[in-house]
Amino acid sequence: MTGNRDGDLDTGLHTLCYRIDPDTLGDLVLYPLTAEFLTAWDGFAQLIKARGNRDEITPSYSALASALTAATNLPVRLFPKSQLSKDDKARGMVALLVTTGAIDPWIMTTALRKFEQLSTDDTDANTLAPLLHGITPQTRPVREFIDTDPATGVVRAPGWIFDAARWNLAARIAAAPLTIDGALPITLRLDTDGHLVAFDHPLTRASKNTVGHATIHVSTKIITVPGATGLYLRLDGHVSRHPYNWKFVKNAWLDRGDPALPIVKLPVLSPYPAKGREDPMFKGYTAEVVESCGMHAITLPAELGATAGPVRPIGKPRKHSIGKGPGVRFLYQLGKHATRQLHTQPLRYGKTAITVSPHITGPIPADQLDDAIAATDVEQLRVVCLHATPAVRRRMVDALNAYSANGPHPLAGIADDQPVHLTTRLSVVFHHAETLLAHGPHPRSLQGIPWIDAPEDTGVAVLAETYWDPEDPPKDDAKHPMRRLLAGHGVIAQFVNSNWTLPKPRKRTIKGEVRMTVPKDEPAIAAVRDLLRHAGVIDNRLAVATTDTRLKGRLDRDATLIGIHIRQHTPRKKGGFKPPARLVIRLVALHATSDPDRLWRTETYSDQHARWVPYRVGNGSYHASDIGTTKLSREYKHLQDIRDHVDEALTAGKFDRDKPIVIFVDAQGCKGIWPGLNDTTFGTGALPGATLDHPDIAVVRCANGERVAQPTHRGHGSTVTDPHKPNLPRATLYEHDEGCTRSWLLAQTSRTYRSGQISARAGAAYTRWTLPAARLALTGKDWHGITAIEIAPASTGTWPAEQLAALTARLCQQAASWDDRTQSPTPLHLAERPDLDHPQRAEQPEEADTPE
Repeated sequence: MTGNRDGDLDTGLHTLCYRIDPDTLGDLVLYPLTAEFLTAWDGFAQLIKARGNRDEITPSYSALASALTAATNLPVRLFPKSQLSKDDKARGMVALLVTTGAIDPWIMTTALRKFEQLSTDDTDANTLAPLLHGITPQTRPVREFIDTDPATGVVRAPGWIFDAARWNLAARIAAAPLTIDGALPITLRLDTDGHLVAFDHPLTRASKNTVGHATIHVSTKIITVPGATGLYLRLDGHVSRHPYNWKFVKNAWLDRGDPALPIVKLPVLSPYPAKGREDPMFKGYTAEVVESCGMHAITLPAELGATAGPVRPIGKPRKHSIGKGPGVRFLYQLGKHATRQLHTQPLRYGKTAITVSPHITGPIPADQLDDAIAATDVEQLRVVCLHATPAVRRRMVDALNAYSANGPHPLAGIADDQPVHLTTRLSVVFHHAETLLAHGPHPRSLQGIPWIDAPEDTGVAVLAETYWDPEDPPKDDAKHPMRRLLAGHGVIAQFVNSNWTLPKPRKRTIKGEVRMTVPKDEPAIAAVRDLLRHAGVIDNRLAVATTDTRLKGRLDRDATLIGIHIRQHTPRKKGGFKPPARLVIRLVALHATSDPDRLWRTETYSDQHARWVPYRVGNGSYHASDIGTTKLSREYKHLQDIRDHVDEALTAGKFDRDKPIVIFVDAQGCKGIWPGLNDTTFGTGALPGATLDHPDIAVVRCANGERVAQPTHRGHGSTVTDPHKPNLPRATLYEHDEGCTRSWLLAQTSRTYRSGQISARAGAAYTRWTLPAARLALTGKDWHGITAIEIAPASTGTWPAEQLAALTARLCQQAASWDDRTQSPTPLHLAERPDLDHPQRAEQPEEADTPE
């Protein structure tokens, strides 16, 4: 039973998530691979493992699946033993090939034989195909692989179901056109990844020098929610902006010319002249395999034309003539369409009486700064401004003047290397360091800057100038060595980009009066706020936002609030060498009070000190050291070691036993580590702090992104007159009950949408296909929508569950340093931020091959 206990669910929050009836999932075709095939595959892999100067060193199941997908025009997946059901393992199955239709045996063996021959450079190789040829395909209902625990109602399925079950569901959604605004039919076509693509309705916009293309697509994903008494199909909309060239492209969509066939998504090798590859090509010998099967050859054009053609590169261009986001209007109508096609209502969260307050904004008031600095365990904080240009120096002066208790402009006209006190505890000094700040591989030294070293009772934080152009990033960015160099002296740093121009003043009509608004230097303002947050200097805004006596579910007791951030750091290959993966574990504790006038003290666990230290000290020591550890990983054999490490760190805190502990964890980062955080065993397995000798521990799991149902509209409150425009949620907490496991969703429009910008709100009035001629300029803008955070208490300790949900929501809503909410509650956000700023963080490549 879903959510709202006080009324009709239709008044709650509607999402793009649909509960799946296993009996309606249809059939799939399974090829159970044998031990003989696996043995032959291992021999094949070993044969080519040591080859050099090739783009694929070791063949993978995914490469073979891509080749078969291209040859059959069917979605094909190969799943290892770890993703199989217990019954299939018991029958001796070691791997599984899954698709939606039987594959012609000749095509199967021909494709596999050609793949092996090209991989080994042996025209006579033929060890794999005969073994696959002898396997009889099985057409089996998907329902057969989904079980329900009779005692708990929890749904369980092998891992491969979460991929393959999407295919038939997506086909049902694509069976009829999506009608936009009651008039415009949009055809959604399946691609071989199981997503839906509006391929026949591309977006095109000419810019000054070129023409940009984009394609709207709908992602599909099978998810569960805490309690897991059902499987859900999650939908979401995206604008895939096609790169202007093949540089760094890893995937492409290919239309074979038959509208009855799915769009083929295939991996791509971008041009690499240094290796003799002048033009892009399909990866994994896909083109050659297709040709060997007697099908029309598939090729990639060297140049992309003025129209969106049958081949479209998938990537994430930094700059494009078409903006991101399909708009909330499209998502709302997509939800209506999916509801009709799937013959089921969407997942709806019930409205609660819990709301989150407006944000407390602006800088830390000058009269609170000294107390905030004292809470970081130092008597003084010195901000050292390292500048290279007069323009950035002036911007630093203007941004820091806001923190003065000694008049409005205490830094005006101040010479370099002359310390100035803004408050009793906060001082600022400027120093010219052009060579030190310059990009390049040259050696750097802090000699000659006496302000970096300070007495033990004084903390030092550096505000430094840099230059950054996202279209032309510097080869040897100075930020990373500078941050590490300073951290080696116990100094934390933040940077101000000199590549910035103050926007022109704008006219705005406020209550019928036309006023000129003068833009602020938001980057410099944000840099100073981030620097103070990095130093642990936080005022009482968190306390005010959570303890107000008028709030339902307010924080009514002192507590220790702990955030645990875990991330697998996987560096990219560099110079032919692949650095080892490292596991990052960061813990932060906020010592919260129920008094809105008292400041919350912030600590972090430092592996370098093997104890809890002030937040500034821990951040400095972390940035001075290598990121994470190579001794731990997310492999199963290390999971207990990770749990032990976290509990040992918590034990080292010696937290007050008279104050409850609330631990916040990220669902994605902690996935699989603590069984009690998994949807299927939520709250019943091991949790963080399980071995901690403390009488009152609560654990709250937070999730966002593709793990969470995408909201479309609210069914309560005032309504709009346009039937195709959604009623958008405000600052309300919504609840869902899944098999007696309660979870909450905090959903509201983005900050940019709430700012009232016409471009940000365009997606509510129009879709990207229905913009009127006078509004076509909005095509180039990003269209903003609804964000959502799932809050699920896995263990409540002595707290009511709804109070924990309210506390978590307010710690997301009220940021410690900036003027809007964060995607994680403050303790978790503060644990994550130093990792994102680590000098080695850039080693890990972005997921550039995923459509936006």
